[in-house]
Amino acid sequence: MIRKDLDSLEATCQRCLLTKPRQDLDRLLWCDACKEGVRARVARQSWYYGLVVAVVLALWIWLYIQPSNLVIGGWIGTVVGALYVTARVVREVLYSVARIRGELADGGATSEELGS
Repeated sequence: MIRKDLDSLEATCQRCLLTKPRQDLDRLLWCDACKEGVRARVARQSWYYGLVVAVVLALWIWLYIQPSNLVIGGWIGTVVGALYVTARVVREVLYSVARIRGELADGGATSEELGS
């Protein structure tokens, strides 16, 4: 368990291990720079997952459903919608997992360093 000194005006960011003013940290003791860094990383990753789902869906539609040219715009809209929705859902899931796991920027940090 991480010891908190409630009277202290500074605290250590639990991801980058830098001492910051307490008002600059959120409830999980992450600074804004760490949150934005993780958000950017998971945003890039989420588009890859969305692209994979969209390609698989497009192949399934093309090979098994074999749409007519009459409503091809609707099928394209379905694939683009699947890309966007998948990317958004995966982004939130990856960000939540990163926050819950408390990923450290420096993987070599030990629990003794975090507790002090």
